[in-house]
Amino acid sequence: MIQMEDRIVPIEVKAEGNVYSQSLKAYCEKYHPKKAVRFSTLKYVDQGWMVNIPLYAISTL
Repeated sequence: MIQMEDRIVPIEVKAEGNVYSQSLKAYCEKYHPKKAVRFSTLKYVDQGWMVNIPLYAISTL
């Protein structure tokens, strides 16, 4: 988790092809953050509740 201004943003990092985010999803269902972030080997995807950012772009957060 990181703090961005007045909110907490949950972050998950996946270095393998399996990007199923069970713990991140459970956290989001319990605490309802505005957005969650996952870094993985996949391309950029905004799924509404979560944004997937490619690992090479980790410095953009």
